Amino acid sequence: MKFRKEYKIGIIVTLIIFFFLWGYNFLKGRNLFSSYNYYYAHFSNVEGLQESATVDVNGLVVGLVSDIDFVSGRLDSLTVEIAVKKKLNISKNTVVMLNSGLLKGKSIGLMLGSGTPAVNGDTLRSVVMPGVMDMIDPIVHKLDKTIDSVNLTLKTVQNTLDDDTQANVRSIVANLEQLVSSERLKIRLILSNFESVSTNLKKNNEDISLLISNLTAFSRTLTASDVKMTVDKANQSLTQLNALLEGINNGQGTLGQLARNDSAYVFLQRSLEDLDKLLIDLRKNPREYVHFSLFGKKTKTK
Repeated sequence: MKFRKEYKIGIIVTLIIFFFLWGYNFLKGRNLFSSYNYYYAHFSNVEGLQESATVDVNGLVVGLVSDIDFVSGRLDSLTVEIAVKKKLNISKNTVVMLNSGLLKGKSIGLMLGSGTPAVNGDTLRSVVMPGVMDMIDPIVHKLDKTIDSVNLTLKTVQNTLDDDTQANVRSIVANLEQLVSSERLKIRLILSNFESVSTNLKKNNEDISLLISNLTAFSRTLTASDVKMTVDKANQSLTQLNALLEGINNGQGTLGQLARNDSAYVFLQRSLEDLDKLLIDLRKNPREYVHFSLFGKKTKTK
């Protein structure tokens, strides 16, 4: 059975219309073979957002901007319609973010929330994220202030370094150069001495290491020895000596009596005086104290 000419024309026209609609939606970012849910968000300024701009979640494209228009009866608010793939579960507290990019321009990002799922046609909360230029502007402003401060400082330095100051600086540099030139031999000798000392240290490296090892061993020996017991005994002896001195100072005991009471001193002084008198008298009159006779003759006593 042959198709009539009218049928062929109808089929061709239908295909043309289909491909036209498909191409139109394709240019707008829509895919007729994918199913979408449509949500809305309100912005006071879309900042150049275009239809068919991407909608992403964490960088993954999940939809597109399907329409942008003014809110009915108002010119200070815009409604952005976004088409999101049905397989993506979106809750009612999901936030629609208007993002800025240096390369891809404006786009929509979704900050997914949790809770009650959103249904097709819901209006979601919206927020405008600061763009790169918004963050750069304060930095540029601070940089301008810094450059102005540097310029002012340079002008101040330039005004300070007048001809006399520059002449003084050149004179100081010349004197330093002359000093270095005249003392070059001494500087070379000092560097040579440093090199000699470094060489000696390198040669005696083993001896120095041995000395450090001996000091370490000695330190370990002191640590291992019972130094605390010796110190405790010394402290105990000092305590006893302090107690003894305190008793003597208070007049306790024989030493305390001798130190605090002068009667013993007076008695001893008198005894020494009597002994001195006795020795003098013994030297003058020895016969009165010692009797010695070969034939037994007795001497008369006074």
